[in-house]
Amino acid sequence: MARARAVDRRLYLLLEITARRLHRDADARLRAEAGVTAAQSAVLFLLMRRGERRMGAISETLALGAPAVTGLVTRMDAAGLVTRHQDTQDRRGAIVSLTEAGRELALKADQVLRAINAELAERLGEDDTDLLHALLTRLNTDEPG
Repeated sequence: MARARAVDRRLYLLLEITARRLHRDADARLRAEAGVTAAQSAVLFLLMRRGERRMGAISETLALGAPAVTGLVTRMDAAGLVTRHQDTQDRRGAIVSLTEAGRELALKADQVLRAINAELAERLGEDDTDLLHALLTRLNTDEPG
């Protein structure tokens, strides 16, 4: 029996559906258990791990458009999770910093996502988890396989 070519498997569609389902489920759990959305948790993790960041760097790292990041950070600032101040080196830009309240919610969100990762790893098994991680990492780099 001939092996189905990757294009025949509709890999993009399968990845898109899987990503949407995982995101929807993770977002619901994060809201219920940590009080933040998946998008907010991504910003919180970035700031917690790498320190304050320019709005453009957040946009680039999280693969979000500038208007999406502006809206997200504005809502997070209003909620007291981050602060935003003008970049002294580039007055057109803003720098975003994590507040203590943001740090606390980031830690709660981290626990939720660790549980989700553990559940996925259990469902896939160690070998397939390692393989999936390697494949997704490769897809997220500019280097060909």
